[in-house]
Amino acid sequence: MTAATTKRCLTCGRFRAYEAEDRFCLVCGTDSLDAACACGRPFDYALAEEADLHCPRCGLRLRGRSSEFD
Repeated sequence: MTAATTKRCLTCGRFRAYEAEDRFCLVCGTDSLDAACACGRPFDYALAEEADLHCPRCGLRLRGRSSEFD
């Protein structure tokens, strides 16, 4: 069994635990999963949070959807 990693869908903005081989978002089905912020900080801190999120390393806003998501 592969260990779960927190990944964020760049389309719908949701964080979920995925296995390393997973490529598609559970919620919207796109193949835009990312395991870390653009600065390289892994998303391991994000699953337990409910409010708007910002990367603790670079300050990038992480919650919210892409403008392309309906």
